[in-house]
Amino acid sequence: MAVEAFSSEWAQLFKDEVNKSPVYRQAAKGWKWRVGLVVEAEPDRNFPESRGIVMDLFEGDARDIAVGTADEARACDFVITAPYSRWKQVAMKELDATRGMLQGKLKLKGDLPTIVRYTKASQELTECTTRVPVAWPDE
Repeated sequence: MAVEAFSSEWAQLFKDEVNKSPVYRQAAKGWKWRVGLVVEAEPDRNFPESRGIVMDLFEGDARDIAVGTADEARACDFVITAPYSRWKQVAMKELDATRGMLQGKLKLKGDLPTIVRYTKASQELTECTTRVPVAWPDE
């Protein structure tokens, strides 16, 4: 059964997928920072208010992934901000997250060289999102 994109149910299923992934566990060794994803509102796409996703990631383990406010996400060590439709492109594997940051399609607050060192972990996080059955609000 599909869950609403960027909802609490989605976050829980995403966390489960991350923790089941041996690829992520290996690729994220040494990572010890909280990551906030800010999903900006796009009312014309039936995504009326911004949401924040706070990911407590540590040494290859997703200790917690929770949906909250954009401000909660902005308080993390690394913050990646993009409109809803851009995040949807990442989740559908139409846009690589690291490439998107380098191209300015996703805005990064934090140390880019650190993010680039963990590109494989970032790509596996995206893979994990694709394993969550999602109901997109604009479809």
